[in-house]
Amino acid sequence: MTSLPPQEVRLLKASRVVEIVWENGTHSRYAFSMLRKSCLCSECKSMAGRAEQIIPQCGTGAIVTKILPVGNYALQLCFDDGHDRGIYPFAYLQKLETSPAHD
Repeated sequence: MTSLPPQEVRLLKASRVVEIVWENGTHSRYAFSMLRKSCLCSECKSMAGRAEQIIPQCGTGAIVTKILPVGNYALQLCFDDGHDRGIYPFAYLQKLETSPAHD
């Protein structure tokens, strides 16, 4: 697992995925809905805590509208539901890619 910036990040709206090409040439694909449900921002974590550690129910139709780099360690994802506080470190994205909940 690495925290180095990827070679390329692609926003594939028609497929509803974010595709990342890592520095070693491997590709990872993340469904918009999974990324929205996996947000680590304090608001989402607080909502999850109040719901007895259940991830907040976000619309499965959430669309990533913009991807912004955060230094050399993460991406900020902006969604069409107005949510734009989530920072996704590269190491976290790689962990999500290998998790059983990845869709």
